Amino acid sequence: MTTKIWYTYDDIHRVIKTLAEKIKAADVQYDAMIAIGGGGFIPARILRCFLDIPIYAVTTAYYDSDDAGKTTDEVKKIQWLDPMPETLRGKNVLVVDEVDDSRVTLSFVLNELAKEDFNTIGIAVLHEKLKAKAGELPDGMPYFSGITVEDWWINYPWDADDIDEHNRLAVEGAR
Repeated sequence: MTTKIWYTYDDIHRVIKTLAEKIKAADVQYDAMIAIGGGGFIPARILRCFLDIPIYAVTTAYYDSDDAGKTTDEVKKIQWLDPMPETLRGKNVLVVDEVDDSRVTLSFVLNELAKEDFNTIGIAVLHEKLKAKAGELPDGMPYFSGITVEDWWINYPWDADDIDEHNRLAVEGAR
């Protein structure tokens, strides 16, 4: 059985505040964020409170919606910045996702964005799982994680059907 952990919105907010401090302390001033949907949308929105930069979005499909927890053969673009907005050309962008798990989706998105005319592409994830990764990150991209966690199933509050039950489980801890 897979160990599961629940995080509340308060937990997430605190981690993102710490993540923002790491990003601000870095050598690069980011001009915009590119959130990877759907998991990166809410972390990017909270991160915007601390970084005060605009958010753009891309969406991919890797997990099979017909077979929960299973992956498809390849990552596919669902929504993309095509054409790339002129306002982003030559800028420093921060790609935001909720979790660095297998790294397949993150690797796909970063490699696609690396083909564009950006100055620096940084990576910000809420949770970095301590596990072997199937995907690799392109060289030279600054990487920021809020916290590192075991390879457990993470239950985010934005996925909860019953937020009160979700928060109760978060108080109880991992199981």
